[in-house]
Amino acid sequence: MGGTSSGELEAVLFVPDTHRPYHDKRAWRLFMKAARALRPKHIVIIGDFGDFYTVSAHSKDPRRALRHKEEMKDVRKGLDDLDSLGATGEKIYCLGNHEDRLRRYMMDKAPELYEEVTVPHMLDLEKRGWQVVPYKDHTKLGALHLTHDTGPSGRYSVYRCLEAFRHSVVTGHSHRFAYVVEGDATGMATVSAQFGHLLDVDATDYMHKVRARKDWALGFGVGYLNPRTGYMYLVPVPIVGYTCCVNGELFKEAA
Repeated sequence: MGGTSSGELEAVLFVPDTHRPYHDKRAWRLFMKAARALRPKHIVIIGDFGDFYTVSAHSKDPRRALRHKEEMKDVRKGLDDLDSLGATGEKIYCLGNHEDRLRRYMMDKAPELYEEVTVPHMLDLEKRGWQVVPYKDHTKLGALHLTHDTGPSGRYSVYRCLEAFRHSVVTGHSHRFAYVVEGDATGMATVSAQFGHLLDVDATDYMHKVRARKDWALGFGVGYLNPRTGYMYLVPVPIVGYTCCVNGELFKEAA
C-alpha cells in the first residue's frame, strides 16, 4: 500500500549519507521505525549509502579492515530494509562520491572489467527496481532536482547547490542539516535542502571527530509530493537523543 499522507499528497523518504557498514546502527533502527510508520510511496537515496572503503585510494586503517564482499553484504542488507517498506512509486539511488570509488578503482586496476564490475550490478539495483543516477549527474522527482553533490561540501554548499540548479534541489555529501528558501523578482521561490547523515562518527577516520560532531547532524528527510503540480513539500527530520518526530508521532530507539 503505502504512500499518501493527506489527500492527494504522496509521501517521500529521503535517505541521507549512510556509509554502510560504518553507519550508526541505533540511528538506522530509529530511521526504519519512522519509515515504516510513514509508509512512503517514493524512496530517494541521495548518495554515499555505501562507504566502499575497501576500494578507496586512501591509506587503509587495519582496524577497519573488511573484505569487499563483507561491505557489499551490509549494503545489500540496508537495501533489503528499504525494499521491505513496499514503496510502489519511484525508488531512486543517486550514486555518491563513495560509490564512485569503485568506478575509479576499476579504471585504474582492471579497466578490462570496467563495464562488468559496477555498483548497480553488485547491488542488483535493476532487479530491485531502483533507478540509478550516476555520480555527477542528476534526476527529478516531480519538480524537485536530486543529486549527491555539485562539488562543495562545507557550510555554504546548500547555497551553492541552489545557485548551480536555480531550481529546487535536494543534495547530500555535507552531512549537515540545511534548508534554504530563496525567491526571484517574479516571486517564484526555490528550496535547497540537505538532510544530515546516518553514519557512525566514531568510525570516521578522515576528519577530526570534534569537527564532525560539531558540523554534522544525524537525521533524514521526508517529503510530500503533489503529483498534480510536481511541488515537493520538504520536512527535515533531525535525530535528537535517538528520538525523532514524523507526522506528529514521536519515535524512540533504546540503546
